[in-house]
Amino acid sequence: MTQNRIPSSVPLSIELLFNNEKLELMKVLCLMYAFSLQSKKRRKLSETLFYYCLVNFNLLKLFEANDEELRNCLAPSPNLYFRFQKKINGILINMLKVQFIDVKGDISNKLEDITVLITPIGKEFYQKQNSEFFLKLQEKYTNAFEKVSFSTNNIKVLKGVPQ
Repeated sequence: MTQNRIPSSVPLSIELLFNNEKLELMKVLCLMYAFSLQSKKRRKLSETLFYYCLVNFNLLKLFEANDEELRNCLAPSPNLYFRFQKKINGILINMLKVQFIDVKGDISNKLEDITVLITPIGKEFYQKQNSEFFLKLQEKYTNAFEKVSFSTNNIKVLKGVPQ
């Protein structure tokens, strides 16, 4: 069976490095697992998106900089945040299909207000991975929870919105 692929000038190994849906799913699962270690409460999709971008796009430095001028120099491209915002919906659907997460919300909710929670199946799958990479990533998420609070103003900083 052949796979229909659009021809690309980028080698497959590079494409997999930067556009790997399974890896992104595992990074989100790692984040959900880190959330579960912190508390058993459900998390808004916007909070999941916030911490994913903060850690995986190396944006903690925005909140560690004390000088406003330095912070402006470090301002991220909002494209990073918005590109992943588009991707996370598909990732969550795939996680829901394999019962790694539970999603609460309905058509009347804003997309950002839908809540997610890792399931026992998701926890078990994550724990079985026994990966040094994901253990370090989990530590980075936990560190981010302690250093940067999830707030409207901090979301604006991450999106590159002037304040």
